[in-house]
Amino acid sequence: MPNEPTPDSLPGPGLVYLSESKLDLRSDDEIAAQLKSYKEVTSSDKNVWAFWNTGFDTMHPWTQRNVINWVRRLGPSWTVRVLNKVPGSPVHVSNFIAAEHLPEAFNAGMMTGPNVGPHSGDMVRLPLLYLYGGVWMDVGMMLFRHLDDMCWNAIEDSSNSYEMAGMSIEINPGATNMLNGFIAAKRGNGFIKRWHDIYMEVWKDGRTEQTGLHKHPLLAHLPILYAPTNHLNLPGALKVSPEDFSDYLGHFQCFERLRKLVDPIDGFDGAKYHRENIFMLPAMTETWKFQLLTAWNGKKQFELLATKKDIKDDAEKTELYDEANEFVLDLLANTSTMKLSHGPPGALDSFLADIWDHKDNHNKDIEPGTFAAFLRYGSVHFDQTRSIHPAPVPLSSEKTFNISVLQPYTELKEHWEQVDLGKEISA
Repeated sequence: MPNEPTPDSLPGPGLVYLSESKLDLRSDDEIAAQLKSYKEVTSSDKNVWAFWNTGFDTMHPWTQRNVINWVRRLGPSWTVRVLNKVPGSPVHVSNFIAAEHLPEAFNAGMMTGPNVGPHSGDMVRLPLLYLYGGVWMDVGMMLFRHLDDMCWNAIEDSSNSYEMAGMSIEINPGATNMLNGFIAAKRGNGFIKRWHDIYMEVWKDGRTEQTGLHKHPLLAHLPILYAPTNHLNLPGALKVSPEDFSDYLGHFQCFERLRKLVDPIDGFDGAKYHRENIFMLPAMTETWKFQLLTAWNGKKQFELLATKKDIKDDAEKTELYDEANEFVLDLLANTSTMKLSHGPPGALDSFLADIWDHKDNHNKDIEPGTFAAFLRYGSVHFDQTRSIHPAPVPLSSEKTFNISVLQPYTELKEHWEQVDLGKEISA
């Protein structure tokens, strides 16, 4: 790799080579050993937090490489940790979060249902950010840009009002929502604490799994979630019920509750905070562009990335080659992350994450000579020339609720009581 590349050696439009002096050049094994070791949290908020229930060694190889490449790309100014619930592990959650900050089902190992791992991650991400600050990233996320110029510099800049960063999405039509797979905040953030307080409350009273979360008194006044198919380029409706979709995204719904309330006790205005204090990265271009380009087709994504790149003879380059080349260069130059997920299970015809999970495909993301390997290489060694700007959160006509953070919306209860009474009278 040239230290000072000439224009004709540049990797692609909008890309330049990143100086190796900025990278952590240790081997994968050395970085993995560090990730499995305890490292004390310092006064710095530059922490990256992630979680895998059964420990780093049980993660799928492609997700291990994601995290190793975070370390490599971010260099020494950020500390990456992947916590777990493995007894005796140096990076066990209990070494960082006291039991009172977590639901009883988590502490007692009593969580049930098909999504214990993801929802365990939901329980730990906010207290980690509140206690220590930093960035939460799901392990399924590939990073194409340094966190500093992606959002952290904006949070640290006292000349603006940003205190958090996240990925904006429209799930309920007409509303600007925020995903929870990427969250950045300094320690002690009040929005983060309120959000976690709500999530703690909905997991009380013996709850061990997600089913029925949308009916909880703190969430029942919120709209059931429907993923709009138009601007998301979804090929059709999700293959799960809206109720199951809402339950799976219970942590997201707790954010929605906070976003829509004005607390009469302390005056906290969730909508105003969301609009003015969160640096919102547009999710469809900054993490799900690969989905947008392929209509959420995991099999198509796999095919493109498995295509051989190292073809010298132009006559042998097919339409698939051209499509794969354009696809990967677009991702490397024009999106800051690539978030692969597994769910909700069954919601789509195929997920690339599921395909790469399969034992026959454990090295397909790094198979020599493929566009997948080029994507991996570029995620570490290329830098983007574009600037990143937040997506404005518009004023909304949505109903807001004058309720405290943990106060049920009683008008809804009264409404349904009146409906039930009317049914009895008509009967």
